[in-house]
Amino acid sequence: MPLCNHPDCGRGEIDEQGFCDACDRQPLARDDADAAVPVPEPAQGAGVGVAHVRPDPWYGLGLVDSDPGPDAPDLPPPSADPVPEEHRFCAAPYCGEPVGRGRDGEPGRTKGFCASCGTSFDFGRPQGLTIAGRYAVERVLGSGAYGTAYLAHDRNLATHVVLKSLNRSVARTALHERDVLVGLRHDSIVRMLGFEDEGPHLVLEYVPGTPLTAGDDDRLETLLAHGVRILQALDYLHARGLLHCDVKPLNIMRFREQSPAGAVDRVRLIDFGAVRRERDEGPIVAYTRAYAPPEGDPEHRRPTPGFDLHCLGMTLREVCRARWTDRSAPGVDSLHLLLERATDTERPWRRFVSARQFAEQLSGVIRQIVAAPPTHLQVARPSALFGSMPESLHGGLGAARPLAHWVEAQLGEDAALIMHAPFASPEPGDAATALPAPLSDPDAPDMADWTRRALAESRSALHRRAPDHAERALAAAGLEEWHWLHAWYSGLIALAREDAGSAAAAFTTVRRAVPGELIPQLALGLCAELQRDLATARSHYGAVFDTTPALGAAGFGLARVHLLSGERTKAVDTAERLAQEFRYEREAQAAAVRLSVMTLDGPAHPIPTHDDLERAEARLRSLDVDQAAEAALRAEIRYAHFLHHRDRERLSDAIRELGPHAPTEREYVALVDLANRLRPPLRWRWAGPRRRSGHWRFGGTPSTLSS
Repeated sequence: MPLCNHPDCGRGEIDEQGFCDACDRQPLARDDADAAVPVPEPAQGAGVGVAHVRPDPWYGLGLVDSDPGPDAPDLPPPSADPVPEEHRFCAAPYCGEPVGRGRDGEPGRTKGFCASCGTSFDFGRPQGLTIAGRYAVERVLGSGAYGTAYLAHDRNLATHVVLKSLNRSVARTALHERDVLVGLRHDSIVRMLGFEDEGPHLVLEYVPGTPLTAGDDDRLETLLAHGVRILQALDYLHARGLLHCDVKPLNIMRFREQSPAGAVDRVRLIDFGAVRRERDEGPIVAYTRAYAPPEGDPEHRRPTPGFDLHCLGMTLREVCRARWTDRSAPGVDSLHLLLERATDTERPWRRFVSARQFAEQLSGVIRQIVAAPPTHLQVARPSALFGSMPESLHGGLGAARPLAHWVEAQLGEDAALIMHAPFASPEPGDAATALPAPLSDPDAPDMADWTRRALAESRSALHRRAPDHAERALAAAGLEEWHWLHAWYSGLIALAREDAGSAAAAFTTVRRAVPGELIPQLALGLCAELQRDLATARSHYGAVFDTTPALGAAGFGLARVHLLSGERTKAVDTAERLAQEFRYEREAQAAAVRLSVMTLDGPAHPIPTHDDLERAEARLRSLDVDQAAEAALRAEIRYAHFLHHRDRERLSDAIRELGPHAPTEREYVALVDLANRLRPPLRWRWAGPRRRSGHWRFGGTPSTLSS
């Protein structure tokens, strides 16, 4: 690996994130290194991690098996109601006058002739009408503020299409919608097929489906995958400077599409009657109030892509309402936090600013959901926001009990040993340096260089265990206090000060901002464990470990919490699952041996069973460790045997075997002394006084001999 070239460093190695593992700085450029500056400042751009290319934010789609989709009739049933009067206009292209209107409180005719030109109309039974000489109208699909939608048969193409009849008052809008749709080509956007001056009418692709709703058999991840598809469509629109402005369930058509692999469930965004360009001046006038940001929101004064993203957040709330009542279910709490951010009206600055940002977190939520039964799909992938975390933070579980524990052990009642705790929660300072630094935020690429340098200095100070310096550097970064980056560094600083409560509050802010990420949940698990809130720690550790065992710190944390809760079997099972990860294989195997036999004080922690002891012996025989570690693990197993059988001799032998691995003579003598004191006491058989040859003789033989 390349070496650090900072003069004051000592030649540490550069890790996979581009930082020195000794001084935690990026290497100097060649010119700066040659100048040998005594105390260089952190390199520019180092503040929040290495240069990073954002992963595919749509990856959640690959985690969901495509269902065939809901059954939908080839043709929808005819509308029971006639076309509303306000949408009745003469179909003649040279006329377009209002027809069929009521007078004096009486409803207008649904069938008749235009008073201006004599053209016939029928708004009660549109069947039989032909538009532009090629579109045979079959039924009314619906009516809205911009006109009426008809299902028609295109005689030229021999297929069904949708004719969107637009009255003259929105002719300009119709032309705008035509101009927008004609250039769009996306699988999740309805296709524009043509435009007819008669009416005028837009000719659109007919999607034989139903508005997006949750069916009885729909899984939560299936519905959320449709959300990702709509985000793809919005990203496509926003990249072209367009805003849909009316995203809602009725404007998302769900349908079954045939593919070479069979029928698949798909969605398309329809009804572009409210579409506008982002650069257009003036407030939004066409939207659906139930899904749009409230009036007075900044999005109404100067609309941005955030308007559509809020609408989609409200849409997902509506669609998933029956699937997210149990917040303890995998991923459901994260979904709540995601949609709370997407639709936050009190703090609009917290909402998502791009479809990709929204999709990244939504894909992360899907990842958490599919990791649970019955799918059990676990995916290890790099985060878009955080670097890797190779440290296991096993707290002593992943290695044999330290020799010092045996050297310092004291003999208690009935020869039980008084020893140090067999493991411990990670030290807060160790956790602060092990948790990864954020990478460059892909949604804030224009972060100032001085901000990056200040964050780099804060990170470096944390590694030097200087939290006060880290806090001053964070203040110099100039980040808003509500920003998740500020909250993340605040949490690390609080951990470095051993203030787990304040750290948990800061990490909660991060989790609310990026609920699809796993690292904030891991940090919250560590804080809860340090506060001895075992239930909360188990919830966070479990969510992370079930989603990806590759984050070994979550697996070791979950094993610790299970054992502290008196659930030895679950603790061992967790270690064995973690042992399937190559990076943590040996540590996790050692943990499985130790968890099977270690004892904790208190009635909630019974001694290991005979089955536990047998499994530990079997695991030890297959474990590839050095002789010192094997001897220490065997001594721990022998001590568990002793608690069952009180076989002091075998325990004494096991401790004596630790002696050759003692680094000093003093420790060797202490181990031998402990082994001798554990030997069974000498018991003499009393033979009584006997007189022989005029002399008294007292005799006997020892029943046991000490070695």
